[in-house]
Amino acid sequence: MPHPLEPIVALQKKDRKLLKIMRELRDIPQRKSDIEAQLGSARQKLATALDSRKHTEAQLKDIELEIESLKERIVKYKQQQMEAKTNDQYRAFVKEIGVVEGDIRKQEDRELLLMEELERGKGIVAECEERLDTEKAGIADELAELDARSTELEEQLERLKQDRMRAAELCDKPLLQKYTRIMNNKRDFGVVLVEAGGYCGGCHMKLPPQVIHDARNPTKIVGCNFCGRIVYNPEP
Repeated sequence: MPHPLEPIVALQKKDRKLLKIMRELRDIPQRKSDIEAQLGSARQKLATALDSRKHTEAQLKDIELEIESLKERIVKYKQQQMEAKTNDQYRAFVKEIGVVEGDIRKQEDRELLLMEELERGKGIVAECEERLDTEKAGIADELAELDARSTELEEQLERLKQDRMRAAELCDKPLLQKYTRIMNNKRDFGVVLVEAGGYCGGCHMKLPPQVIHDARNPTKIVGCNFCGRIVYNPEP
């Protein structure tokens, strides 16, 4: 007579495939995250370059405002100079205007240096953007492959679930419940073969002779004394 564990063993093969697919599906998001993390260095360099460029632009804006303010002071001094009543007052305004003009020249010198720095910064930003785009292109194929693999696995999973439902209908219901409880607990095998030498195929502990003998009897369902898995010892 056929052993009642045969349908369970067939079902377990399908469950093992399901578990393998589900594990791979579960790991894909992390694998994608690890791949995208490779861009971290390039992104950080670009962010640093952008921050530096913005800082330089802000400094230039401040200098432009300062120069504009100094020029306004010169206009006021010249207006006051025209209203001077004495030569001393006139010469004082000439001196003040000279000082402010000197300040303007200093600011303009700083402005030129910052403009050169800005041009260099723009070049660095462009290089960082190009490097990031190159690295993105490099991992795009890997990410696309993982997306395709995920879709493929989802389709396989759905087919296997339907196949498993049909296989489960062929199993003895109480035995199926027992197997399911063990499988949910162990997450690898619910039914294991008796290995050569009389060892449990799950935990690899030595089984008692009576368990080995009863595992061949289709009228008896026995479990490992150590791990609790159902042991199966089909006739050779």
